[in-house]
Order: sequence, then structure tokens, then C-alpha cells
Amino acid sequence: MAKDRDIINLNKTESIILNRVKNMIEYVNILTRDGKSLLFRNYGDTEIDRDLLAGFLSAFSGFIKEISQSDIRSTQTEDFKYYYTILNDIIIVVCTDLDEKEDQVYSKINMIKGKFIEKYGKLLEDGSWAGNRSIFADFQKELDNILLGQIKVSIIGFGGVGKTTLLHLICGKDINLEYVPTITADIASYDGEELDVHRKIVFWDFAGQSNFRSLWQSLLDGTDIALLVLDSTFENLNSSKEIINDILDKYYKNTLVIGIANKQDLPHRLTPEFCEKILSSTERHPPIKVYGMVAINPNYREKILGLLRDAIKQVEAKNKKSNNSK
Repeated sequence: MAKDRDIINLNKTESIILNRVKNMIEYVNILTRDGKSLLFRNYGDTEIDRDLLAGFLSAFSGFIKEISQSDIRSTQTEDFKYYYTILNDIIIVVCTDLDEKEDQVYSKINMIKGKFIEKYGKLLEDGSWAGNRSIFADFQKELDNILLGQIKVSIIGFGGVGKTTLLHLICGKDINLEYVPTITADIASYDGEELDVHRKIVFWDFAGQSNFRSLWQSLLDGTDIALLVLDSTFENLNSSKEIINDILDKYYKNTLVIGIANKQDLPHRLTPEFCEKILSSTERHPPIKVYGMVAINPNYREKILGLLRDAIKQVEAKNKKSNNSK
């Protein structure tokens, strides 16, 4: 079972803030003073020139004599800029595009240093590290969270369609069969291991009652994936088209939207195929795909996790393509 599944209810919209930072980091290399790489994480599509990298690293013996542990220095080539700092016998190198804002890079490097000290500082200071580099492998998750940020999944739909039940199904929590309306939004922080990603995932469950719908547009800000939940009735399907036309198509046309035809266990429910045909009449690319779901049934958990895995892969591939085209 995954970790970090606490669901937090937010009653004040002014406390809901997400900072989205476009990634322009090419790679991060954490290595020893004598040039042995402890962790290398590539974030760009550019092929790494290993000869250039080796030559650059061999010059560090001269660089590090000139800086203290609180310093962050940089040098650059024709194509990239290299930031470096030291931490005891460890060197952290961050390679960026030339036009990356320096203050943002400094902030990220300090975050990397802080998290590295938190996880490995005692081990390095007391001299108990025997040179086993494999212990640093799990730090790539921390790097991804710092440099790529969290993945935001918004669960949107009208009241009573099963949004909170779906959130509990995703998080592996006990499902309450009694309908309890959500107030403003619930937020669940979710470790991405079950979804095969190193970044944390944050689920936003929007209140569906009419007095909260005016907040949906602002709450969707920064969304990577939107799950549009239906109760598979004709009335709800037609009403949900308004969410697409008035909000998603108007303000979030580039956001990946997935339709969830919930309550497929009830009689007279509409099929996912019919719901998809109606929702796909709007002009979106990619078009909205709709999948059947019974959120009160734990057996559907692997299905929704599989849908999320595929969606995250689509979003990450799109973001990577977008970054490389800049």
C-alpha cells in the first residue's frame, strides 16, 4: 500500500496555492570529490556528451578549493550552464539551459542540499559511509519532487456522483456508503510508487454543490489531469457538458480530461461508450475518453490506478516535448 494518503479538508480558498515551475534542468549529478558519481538524473532529451562531462568533472579538483560549503558557483559552455556546490566530500552539479533564471536555480540547489543533508548528513559526517553508492538511489524521488513538482489531479463533477468515493478508492481508504457533501475541496497527498512515478501526486476533490461551483475555475489552476466524474444518468451527462463548455474548454483546453462513468452497477445506467460519444462532441485534443467505474467496489481500484498511470505518462511525455521545443 502506498504512503502519504492523508486527506485534508480546506475551508478557505485563499489558503489553496500551487506554484507551477517549468522545468529547464538538463541533469543533476551528485558525485564525490574524486569524481565518482553517486547519482545521475537526466531530465532533458539532449544526449549527454560523456567526454565533455568527464573533462568538466576532472576540473572540479581546482574549482572546489575556491569555494565554501555555503557557496554556489557556475560556469558555462556554448550550450549549457553548470552550477556546482559542495557538501563535505560531496559535489552537487546542476546543468541547465543558458536562459534559466539564476535565482530559481539557486533555490532548487539549496532545496536539494537541504534534503540531501536531511537524508544522508549524519551518515557522511560520522564517517560511517563505507563507499556504497547504491544507498543514494532512492534520492532520485526527492530530486523529481524538487525539480518537477507534484502532479495535480483534479476530481470534478456535480454533487452525489461519487467523487469522494473515487478518491477513497484511489487512496485505498475505507469507502463510506453514506453521502457526505464535500466542503470547498478535499486534498489528498499520495506517494506515486503505486503509479510508477517518483513524484508525489496531489488529488483535489471539488465540492459539487451549486454554491461552490463558482470556485471551480480557480481551483483547477495548475491541474495536470482532470477526472470528470459522471453518475451515468442522462440528466447528469447533459449537465456535465456545461462543465466542459463553460470551464474546461474555455480556460483549460490543454489539460488532459478523462471521463469516469461511475455507478455502472445501477440499473438504467448509460454505457461509457454512449457517454464518450456525447462528451466528445466538444472540440478537444485529445478527445475525452470515458471509462466505466463502480467506485464503491474495491475490485475497481486497479482499473482506476491503471488509467492514472497511462494519463501521467501522457502528461509527462507532453511536458517533456513542450520543454524541448523551447
